[in-house]
Amino acid sequence: MRYSFPLAFMANTFAVTALLIGLGLAGHQAMAAEVGVVQAATLALLYAFSANARSLILSKTSGVSAYAVMSGRLLLMAPLAAAAYWLSAGVAGAPPLFAIILIARRCIEWIGEVHLSEMERLGEQRIARQYVLLQSALLFGVLAWLIGDFPFPLLGLSLWAAVPLLFSVKFLTGLRREEGNPLRGALRKILPNLGSTAIIGITVYVFRLLILLVTSKEIAGDLFTAFAIGGAIGSIFANALGASIALHEQNSGRPHQPRFLRWTLSFSLLAGVCITAAAIGRLPILELTGKSYFFWQTTGLSMIAGVIMVHAQKIRFRLLQHDTEHDVFGPDVLMNILIFTAVPFAFYLFGQEALSGLYLASALLAYMFYFSARKEKLENMGQQVWPLSVEKTLRMTIAALLLLPLFFQIGQGVFHSESAVYDSGGRVMNLPIPLSALVCYSGIVLLGTYRRAFLSFSYIFMTCVLMIMSAIILTQNFPDQQQAKFLLLIQLLLPMFALVLGQVFEPKDVVNDDAYAKAFFWVLIVVVPVQLFYTWCAGHGYLSPEMGFFSVYQTLEYVPLIFVAAYILALFYLWDTARYNIGLSVLSLCMAVYVVASSSVLSCILFFLGLLVFAWIRMRRRSILPVVLLVLASAISWGYGRHEVSLMQQEAAYRAGKLAEQSAMTGIDQPEEPSAATLMDVRARVASRIQYWDYYLHGVTSGIKSLLLGAGSAPERRHYPSAHNYYLDFVYNFGLIAILPTLFLIGVTIRRMYQMRAEVLASPALLSLSLVVLFLVIIDNAAKVSMRQPYSGVFIFFLWGLLITKLSKLRARSANAAI
Repeated sequence: MRYSFPLAFMANTFAVTALLIGLGLAGHQAMAAEVGVVQAATLALLYAFSANARSLILSKTSGVSAYAVMSGRLLLMAPLAAAAYWLSAGVAGAPPLFAIILIARRCIEWIGEVHLSEMERLGEQRIARQYVLLQSALLFGVLAWLIGDFPFPLLGLSLWAAVPLLFSVKFLTGLRREEGNPLRGALRKILPNLGSTAIIGITVYVFRLLILLVTSKEIAGDLFTAFAIGGAIGSIFANALGASIALHEQNSGRPHQPRFLRWTLSFSLLAGVCITAAAIGRLPILELTGKSYFFWQTTGLSMIAGVIMVHAQKIRFRLLQHDTEHDVFGPDVLMNILIFTAVPFAFYLFGQEALSGLYLASALLAYMFYFSARKEKLENMGQQVWPLSVEKTLRMTIAALLLLPLFFQIGQGVFHSESAVYDSGGRVMNLPIPLSALVCYSGIVLLGTYRRAFLSFSYIFMTCVLMIMSAIILTQNFPDQQQAKFLLLIQLLLPMFALVLGQVFEPKDVVNDDAYAKAFFWVLIVVVPVQLFYTWCAGHGYLSPEMGFFSVYQTLEYVPLIFVAAYILALFYLWDTARYNIGLSVLSLCMAVYVVASSSVLSCILFFLGLLVFAWIRMRRRSILPVVLLVLASAISWGYGRHEVSLMQQEAAYRAGKLAEQSAMTGIDQPEEPSAATLMDVRARVASRIQYWDYYLHGVTSGIKSLLLGAGSAPERRHYPSAHNYYLDFVYNFGLIAILPTLFLIGVTIRRMYQMRAEVLASPALLSLSLVVLFLVIIDNAAKVSMRQPYSGVFIFFLWGLLITKLSKLRARSANAAI
C-alpha cells in the first residue's frame, strides 16, 4: 500500500488545523481562537454537506462518481460560504476580512478533496506527491509570515488560501464534458450519508461555541490548540489515512494495519499517559514551556483519546466502504449530540479542569457507538449477538429500570426528601437525575440496530438543527442569553433519544413482545404498595415521596401518570395470562388508591378511561371480572378521596393555628408557606396555569420573529418556571419552525394508526399502547411539560418509539401479504 494520497489528504485537510496549532504554541492564543471559530463554522457547513464523499467515491459498490459530488458542491458552495461568514463574523465575532480569507481557503480545500479522491480511485500517485509539496511550502510560508509578525499578514494569508485552487482547474473544466446532470442519479445514495457528516460539522461548531461561552477566549484558544495537538493522530486517520486503508482492505480482502501506524499509536498512548501524569503531578519542567498545567493535561488526555479514536474510525470506515447495508447516521447523531451537551454540564458540575477530558469522552463515545453498530450487521447475516433468553432478560431489565422512579443527586447519592414538592432551585448539583436517563443510552448501545430507528434519528437531527439555528439567531451578541438557550436546548433534546430505544427495543420480526409489559407489572406490584404504606404511616393523605431506600421526585405531578400508563399497558397485555390475573386484580385496587392520593387529575382520568375501555372490551368477550374491578376501583377511589379531603382539612387547620400562634408571639403576621395540600387545590392550579398560558401565548404572538424563532430571553424562573404546556413552552423558546419535526412525527403516528385501525382494534396490547401514547403525547403535554422532564420524557418517548415500530411492522406485514 502506498501513502501518497493519505499524505495529500492530510496536507489538504489539516492546513487550517496546523495554522491553529502554530499560532497557539507561538503565544497568539486570541488569533488561534479566531481560527478555531472560523474553522468550526466551516465544518458546521462544508463538512456537514460533505456526505462521506471520499468513501463513496472510493467504494466499488456505491455508484457515486466524483463529478456527481463536485456538481453538488459547486451548487452549495456560495450559500454555505455566506452562512459560514455569518456564523464566524456575525455570531462569534471573528474579524470580517480574516474570516473571508479562511472561508475561501476551506472552500478550495472542499474542491481539492473531491479532486484527490478521484485521482486516488484512478491511482495517479504523481499528482498526490505534487500536491503534498505545494501545500507544505505554502503552510511553512504563512506560519513564518504570521509568527514572524511580517507586514501585511492578510496578504500572506490570502496567498496561502488561493494558490491551491490552481491545482484543480483542469479537473473543474472536465465537468463541462459530462453529459446530463451527474448528480441526479447519485442523490439518493448521497442523502443517507449527509445527515452523518451534517451532525458532526454542526457539533464541532456548537462544541467550540459553548466552550467560548463558558470560558474566556484565551482559555478557549488553549483548549482548541491542545485538542488539535492531542487529537492530531485521530483526525489524520479519519480524514486522510482511514479511507485509503479501507480501500486497500476492500481490494485485498483482508484486514490491514501498517506497521508505522501501530508504532505511532503506541508512542501517542505512552506520550499521552506521561504528559497527563506530569501535568497532574505539577512537574516543574512543564513550566519551562510557558504553557499552563491545564494545557498540558488537556494535551495528554487528548493524545490518549486520539488512539481510541483511530480504532473507532476503523470500524466506521469498514461500515461505510465494506457494507452496502450500512451507514453511520445513527451512531454519529448519538455521539455528537451527547458530546456537546457534556460541555456545560462538565464545566458547571466539576469546573474548568473537567473540560480537559472532553476529547477523551468523545473518543470513548465514538468507539462505543460504532462498535455497537456492528450488531446490526450480524443480525442481517442471521446471527444472534445475545442468546434469545439473555436478550429477553436484557429487554425486561431495561424496561423495568425505565419505569423505576429512582433518582440520584450529583455528590449526594440516592435522592432523599420528605417534601412532596421538592424544588432544586435551578441548581444542577441539587437536581435529581433519574436512573432511567442513564438506562436509556445504555440500552441503545446494548441493543444496537440503529438503522431500524432511522425515523427517530432524523427527527432528533432536524429538531436539533432547527433549535440551534433559533438559539444562534436570537441570542447573537448576548452570551448570557445564548448560554441559557443552549442549556434549555440540551434539556429538551436528551429525553428524545428514548424514541430511538423504543424503535430498537423489540426483536426484528416480533410485533407482540411481552417483555415491557411484564417488566412494568413487577415494578408496579412492588413500588405502589410500598409507597402507599409509607403514605399511610405519614398520615397526610396525599402521596408520600418516601420509599425507605429512596424518595420519589415529582411524586405528585409526573410520576403518577407514568405509573398509570404502565399499569394500563400491563393490564391489557397480561390479563389473558392466567398467572397474572390475581396480581393484576390486586394492583388495580392499589392503583385506585394511588391515583387519588396523588391528586393528579390527569392520572385519575387516564386510570378510569383505561379501566373503562378494558371492561368494555372484556364485556364483549363475556368476561365480568373486569367490570367488577371497575366498580370496586371506583368505590375505593371515592372513599379514599373523602378520607384524604378530611386529612387535608385537619392539616390546614393545624397549620393555620401554628401560624396564628407564631404571629401572636412575635407580633408579625407570618406568611403561609406552600404545602402539598395547598398545591393540590384543583381550582388554584387551573387558575395558575391559565395565567401561565396567557403569559407565554402573549410572548409567542408578540411578533412574527417570536412566532417563528421564539423569544430572545427566558422568563423569570421564580414567576414563570414553564408554560405548563410542552408545545407552547417549546414554541416560546425556539419558535414554530423548530417544533415542526415534532408535529410531523405526531402526524405520521396518527396516520399509521388510522391505516392500521383494524389491527389496532383487534389487539388489546396495541390498542392500549395507542391509547396511552396519544394521551401522554397530546393531552398530558398540553397541560404539563412532561416530555421536557428527564423521567417522564424518557418514558413517553420510549413508548412512542415502540408504537411507531409496531405500526411499521404491521404495515410491512400487510404489504407483504397483499403481494
